[in-house]
Amino acid sequence: MTNNETYDVLTIDTVSRQLGITPRTLRYYEQFGLISPALRTNGGHRLYEQNTIDRLKQILRLKDYLGISLQEIQEVMEAEESLKDIRQTFHENAESADVQRVLVNEYIDVLHNLIEKMNSKIENVVTMRDMYQEQVERSLHFMDELKKR
Repeated sequence: MTNNETYDVLTIDTVSRQLGITPRTLRYYEQFGLISPALRTNGGHRLYEQNTIDRLKQILRLKDYLGISLQEIQEVMEAEESLKDIRQTFHENAESADVQRVLVNEYIDVLHNLIEKMNSKIENVVTMRDMYQEQVERSLHFMDELKKR
């Protein structure tokens, strides 16, 4: 970073406090390939731009809401990048309806794959919930039997 350049960046400590995660988690996400810091200071400290922070927020939403692994998060993030690229290519080919049709089909395929992954995750969570609900019902029945003694 030169003296003439101004960047809207945040340090690893600021980002970790803002998002409620540890600096170690940020470094791990970087090692895993989910994020990469935009810049480093002369001393080697990580600096994050807003687009990386937005990506981190998306990663945390996926992790918290869906309870998915980092590998699955990476797949979702790659699919979202693919969707972004398809949209850009679509707009660049405004004169060609044939190309746009192919791109819309590709876009739909990517979305269907994302939906399938999420449906699978939801089914697994529902199955687990149902198993616990069944245990509650058996336990309540057992309690009723104990009260009769």
